[in-house]
Amino acid sequence: MADFPSANNAITLSLGGASATYLNAFAIENNVAALAFSKKEFSLNAANRFGISDYSNLMAVYHHSIKNTSIGLSYQVSPLASLTQQKAQVAVARKLNKDISAGVALNYHHFSSKDAYYQKRNTLTFNAGLYFKVNKKLTIGTQIFNPNRSELTRIPKERMGSVLKLGTNYKLGQNIQLYADAIQATDRKLAINAGIELSKEHYTLRGGFGLNQLVALGFGWKSSNLKIDIAASYHNQLGFSPSLNLGHAF
Repeated sequence: MADFPSANNAITLSLGGASATYLNAFAIENNVAALAFSKKEFSLNAANRFGISDYSNLMAVYHHSIKNTSIGLSYQVSPLASLTQQKAQVAVARKLNKDISAGVALNYHHFSSKDAYYQKRNTLTFNAGLYFKVNKKLTIGTQIFNPNRSELTRIPKERMGSVLKLGTNYKLGQNIQLYADAIQATDRKLAINAGIELSKEHYTLRGGFGLNQLVALGFGWKSSNLKIDIAASYHNQLGFSPSLNLGHAF
């Protein structure tokens, strides 16, 4: 079984989870192929989920481009009560032409716990993606995570799930963009996430929703180099989840 991927940064959260076509350094996890069209950037994210002090996420990402090839690195730590997951990624994405890119990332997962019942566990996964500018207004992107379903534990036999994501981005106007993702995880029903982004000079306003009972809002500000994004989502049963991005573009 696989859980749907949580929003790993404030922008993704504010768009209701739609991220397969969004261009930033966090594409290393959301759709690695999109790195090829993203700007060089170092970013940090801190998030809390549902107001639970033991359920949070910290992530650092770095993205650099050399001609048509992009390199991405990331590290994140996600504590959940007594269980902690650490994840390191290295990715390569390349423009195949002016409209299409492909990418792949290798992920190292480390699971540890204060509870003696759980043993430490390390495993490797990978994700691969495609990004395609159909025309000046429409873009599509797709990514598959862990298609081989890497082994998590031998006794009892347990494997990490796979996640397939297909997303679109449509430019409704010069300053208005729509995003939508369809996500299929192992043994889960299809999920749909969607969001809208309104931009004006240095400021950005975002809103989104997911069919898993989630609504979200976010705000962004950027200068020539510095980027700050904040967001919060609300789940009608679990409550609020805030998220903050700090980024520096090169």
